[in-house]
Amino acid sequence: MEHQHGQPAQGAGNAHTDPVCGMTVIEGKEAARSEHNGETYYFCGRGCKVAFDKTPEKFLKEGPSMRM
Repeated sequence: MEHQHGQPAQGAGNAHTDPVCGMTVIEGKEAARSEHNGETYYFCGRGCKVAFDKTPEKFLKEGPSMRM
């Protein structure tokens, strides 16, 4: 998977922002996903999913904190 932190996905209809690192993640090509309060969140990698699952409210309130 190509990492493009802070760059919008070209031609992507279903682009999402990883709530942990801020990377653009294309739905269907995500490394992982989680459900929280009825919403689906998409992740660039398993590490971001694990961090989100431990403290989802932190990332939802503060935004991405692991920008690279």
